[in-house]
Amino acid sequence: MWDVKRTAVVGRGLAVMAVLTLLTGCVSTGQQEERPAERQDATQDVGGSAGQGVEGEPEARPQEGGGGESGGDDVHDGVDGEGGGAEEAELLVADVGDPIDIEGCEPGEGRTVTMLEDVVVEEVEHDPVPSQTLNVDGQEVEIPGAPGVLIPERVGQAGCLVAHTAPGACLPRVELSAAYVPAVTLPERVLPEVRLPDGTVLEEVVQPAVEMPAVEIEGVVAEEVCQADEDDLEPGDHVWAAYRWSEHRWSEHQWAETQWSETRWGSSGDGWSSPTMTLPTVTAETLSIPTVSIPTEKLETYRLDDAEHTERTEGEEQVSYITEGDVLFDPDDHEVRAGAEADLEAIASEIADRNDDYVVRVEGHTDDVATVDHEDNQQLSELRAESVVDWLTDHGGMDSDLVSAQGFGEDVPRADNGTEGGRAENRRVVITVEPADRGEDDVDHEVGEEGEEDVGEG
Repeated sequence: MWDVKRTAVVGRGLAVMAVLTLLTGCVSTGQQEERPAERQDATQDVGGSAGQGVEGEPEARPQEGGGGESGGDDVHDGVDGEGGGAEEAELLVADVGDPIDIEGCEPGEGRTVTMLEDVVVEEVEHDPVPSQTLNVDGQEVEIPGAPGVLIPERVGQAGCLVAHTAPGACLPRVELSAAYVPAVTLPERVLPEVRLPDGTVLEEVVQPAVEMPAVEIEGVVAEEVCQADEDDLEPGDHVWAAYRWSEHRWSEHQWAETQWSETRWGSSGDGWSSPTMTLPTVTAETLSIPTVSIPTEKLETYRLDDAEHTERTEGEEQVSYITEGDVLFDPDDHEVRAGAEADLEAIASEIADRNDDYVVRVEGHTDDVATVDHEDNQQLSELRAESVVDWLTDHGGMDSDLVSAQGFGEDVPRADNGTEGGRAENRRVVITVEPADRGEDDVDHEVGEEGEEDVGEG
């Protein structure tokens, strides 16, 4: 009887050894049991390598100063699990979308471009879950951990402001471009399934991927505004101010998203206890593009003393004098009339009283009636502007290097060309004086605090 029992025990021992030999052979040859395709790379048998990447996840990135090869993927330096077992852990990189080319921010003639400050969220790295070892029936079993997560630097593109060159006595058109925040995807993380020698299965735990949609903010425009004329004004009379009302590109947010922690609780068997392992919470914080406002601006206009046919308009850092074209020139002619000297002398006298360094721009404007003696109204307006420049330098004592001429033809009317009165208002010369060192200043704007929803004057 004793021999029979001993024979049975020996037989069972040989069977166990055969199973272990078979398992060891599978490990040594890299064989592994078939699993569903979408999870096969993320699962792990006893003795296999830890935390293979799931198909479709962002590419792993090596840690600075370390790394190695595991199945062809870049990996971090090895991480020692509690209880022993050093294993190289991949670093999964969140997918941050590419920036876009924001239209309208290219420099060019007649445009002052001010780039707005981008909003940056710094790179954040979350630690990996270390692998650990477990002794089951005298065999050392590795319990794989999970890769760390790197969220690269995220940039919210704030865009730009563009102010277009405007004629004198006009507030320029200002464009506030679109803004953009690229999309972000936090990668899926997995604690792989583990099959222990005694048949126990430690189930797979998955932390699903999380997507943060891109944010697009439309641009806004503050249109050009020019001072309108008033009839029957006496010298010194005040005329209505011209306003360019504020415009706002309101704040928008790419709200924070979180991958909440997922835990595989420990279990136990005959003489062993598996560790509790947790995929910790990963959060990509909110990125906000603040409100940007183009503030309200206005022009106050009144007639220049001693110049019956000239208005004086004062804006920010510049003064413009608007003189009736019919006073300065005969119809369809560009030579300054003798009777126009009183207005030009008054303008030159006031400019000479300035105590700063300045430059002068002379603009010619016409109505839309076709010229007979010139190629077109554009040419007529240019010649008229040049004639006034010549008068100011020859008779007004101005330095020719500081005075320039520009013609606008019929492109910038200040009144309706459908009436004789409107056409008379459109035939004009504008002399604008501004500081010589004004240069290409930033376009006037206001940036609200992060999250602020009501900025600027209505």
